[in-house]
Amino acid sequence: MLKSVIPRIKDWPINLIAKKRDKILQETISEAVLEFNKTNPTLTQLRNQLQKTLYLEHIRIKNESWEVDPEDEREFWGKIKKQLLKADPAHIDEDKSKQLHQELLQDIMSRYANEIIGNFNPNIFWITRQLLVRFFARLFNSHFGGFKGIFNPGEKLKDKLIVAGQVEKLRNLSLKGTVILVPTHFSNLDSAIIGFGMDYIGMPAFQYGAGLNLFNSKFFSFFMGNLGAYKLDRRKKNSIYLETLKSFSKTNVLAGAHTIFFPGGTRSRAGNIETELKLGLLGTVMDAQRIHFEKNPSNLAPKIFIVPLTLSYHFVLEASSLIEDQLRRTGKEQYLVKDTPQPTGKGLWKFFWGTFSKSTDITLSLSEPMDVFGNALDDNGNSINKLGNQIDIRSYFLNKGHLKADEQREMIYTQMLGDKIIDCFFKNNVVYSSHVVAFAAFELLKKKLLNPDLFTLMRISDEDREIDWHDFKMAVKRLIDELYTLNNKGLIKLSPILTTKELNEIIDLGISNIGIYHTNLPIMRTKDGNITSEDLKLLYYYHNRLLGYGLEKHIR
Repeated sequence: MLKSVIPRIKDWPINLIAKKRDKILQETISEAVLEFNKTNPTLTQLRNQLQKTLYLEHIRIKNESWEVDPEDEREFWGKIKKQLLKADPAHIDEDKSKQLHQELLQDIMSRYANEIIGNFNPNIFWITRQLLVRFFARLFNSHFGGFKGIFNPGEKLKDKLIVAGQVEKLRNLSLKGTVILVPTHFSNLDSAIIGFGMDYIGMPAFQYGAGLNLFNSKFFSFFMGNLGAYKLDRRKKNSIYLETLKSFSKTNVLAGAHTIFFPGGTRSRAGNIETELKLGLLGTVMDAQRIHFEKNPSNLAPKIFIVPLTLSYHFVLEASSLIEDQLRRTGKEQYLVKDTPQPTGKGLWKFFWGTFSKSTDITLSLSEPMDVFGNALDDNGNSINKLGNQIDIRSYFLNKGHLKADEQREMIYTQMLGDKIIDCFFKNNVVYSSHVVAFAAFELLKKKLLNPDLFTLMRISDEDREIDWHDFKMAVKRLIDELYTLNNKGLIKLSPILTTKELNEIIDLGISNIGIYHTNLPIMRTKDGNITSEDLKLLYYYHNRLLGYGLEKHIR
């Protein structure tokens, strides 16, 4: 582990902000109310939004209640309904009605903000860190000594968990401004893996959003609730909740909280790298940078740094349920719905054991940091152009010589930033042997069956799934050759296995690693030595990791 850039946990930004919890709450609510009233300036508009929120919350409580939901849900919204009826401008003075509607808005946003906000406890973080380091170290070490390796001395973390790319630059910039880490998102375990990886390279803890459903477990709720996680409830799609969430994000970024944003919004259902980002929270970062300039007229205004991160796994814990969901959504009546068992405690242990005792590695690939407009940065955090000359990004926010908010302009800036993040995802994608064999096998099946539609392909017989070994081997070779070309152009990255091992070993490792966790194997050898699949859905899921590079034309 690298030495921490800030030695004392008590001095970390996330802990300093946690001490101002009440202040953060009040600023969040005030900001949310202000911004919401800007977009809903009339009493009619506000009343319509309150009625819509009440209706949507009623539906949520009736159809999608969770254990983590407060016990007084029905009571609270019943009270809001009664007060909204009393505030009807048809029955009372208009000014009084406006006041009551504002009070209702304040009450709802206060409830949402208190639900969203997390906490950070340095003592619990320290204890958790000690436990995780030992847990991961022993599991990693088992790779070198089987089950007995768990109990043997020696830690092999560096051989299993790889944090690659701009590590030193990230460490340096974290002391000069606020870091926003924007990763790809494949698993519910991503936050834990990223958090551990960042701690491993000496970074202070990051704030991050976690789905409210993960707090159903009291065990996970206790730890996440004290380790910097704030809550995201994706059931709540009303504009009042979304504005509260955006205001919370902006308030924390302005306070200097290093934060993890998953710009894809949710886990990749199809297993591919995200190509469409949800830019709402990223837009708050743009707002925060402008506000920094407004509050600091000099060149001492705090900077916000964007760091894309591409995660690479051999296999994903929830792959079966994710691809089932994707196929059900896209195929509709073409796809026969089948319930997929969710990971259990036993399944989680199998995942961890497979990952850390048998799988080669997990890679966190850090892209070159950039400012909120996607410009490159020097080691001091100054924005630079393509010629390496320093530029003043304050000018991006000027309107007729004055710093001024411009929603349409900043929306375009945020979209441009999103495009650069996607580009970084693809360029820093680390290809594993498992990705290669899955892509080659699935594309060969398509070619063999004359490119049927996806849902026809999913229904083919066991006999039609078999691929000749020689054809498969040659396809993998052509694929690796093309990946080498892309790597040399800086368009993708290759794992060490692909650059150091012979072809047969690459294939064997790919097949082995992709099948560690799953009961039905996505790809396997037949008794005759050919290639087949026990689960075409999973094969399709892992194949998708290499979509977007034009590799299909090299499989024949």
